[in-house]
Amino acid sequence: MKFYIIVCFSLIGLSMQTDPYKEALKLFNNKQYKSSIEICSKELNKLDVKESLFTKFLFLRTSSYTELRDYKSGIADYLTLIKLHPAKIDYYSGLAYLYGETKEYENSLDVLNKGFKINPKNIYLLNNLSYYSNEIEKFEDGLMFANKALSLTNDPYWKGALLNNRGYSNIGLKKYDLALNDINEAIKFNPDNPFAYCYRAIANIKLKHFGQVCEDLNKAKRLGAIELTGELIKQYCKN
Repeated sequence: MKFYIIVCFSLIGLSMQTDPYKEALKLFNNKQYKSSIEICSKELNKLDVKESLFTKFLFLRTSSYTELRDYKSGIADYLTLIKLHPAKIDYYSGLAYLYGETKEYENSLDVLNKGFKINPKNIYLLNNLSYYSNEIEKFEDGLMFANKALSLTNDPYWKGALLNNRGYSNIGLKKYDLALNDINEAIKFNPDNPFAYCYRAIANIKLKHFGQVCEDLNKAKRLGAIELTGELIKQYCKN
């Protein structure tokens, strides 16, 4: 009987220890991000950084900050996660994304390059290295990373994303015919990518082929690229 009671109390104690994480995760899944952050922050103050549960709470809090677009707080948490787990590639990708959302593209590239040194064949890293290189007009770098990644994958999703990035690079390099070839292929792999339609419109504008421009710009807008297409639609879709 005593053994049974001790076991019961032990199980209750274990349940009490794990319940806060389950509660925080449930709140996150229900999009109650602020409440999830409150629980995570409270529990993090109790835990040693070396405990695995500390990492779980910290990553969950980072994810909540990201959903709330509190990128500054999310960046701080990701920096801690990388310090604790420097070999975890996902943390480099997550941090680079948040820097990208704040348009700190140089910081994005710095983080991605650190991850790239750990795993130079990671498609996600290579895709983002290509994209953010293009964003700061390092189009040769964007082309190089896209080509490297394309040589490593046959996955339709990634081929679509990478061909689109390579098209973006070729637009920047004023190789508009090559850009169109890449972007048309990218759309075959991923017909719901708004950036592809916008970039195709830009390439056609540069080539003075205006027939499909307005249609592509409006499709890009419908798929979510509202800010990217705004001025172009005003200029090229006057009717």
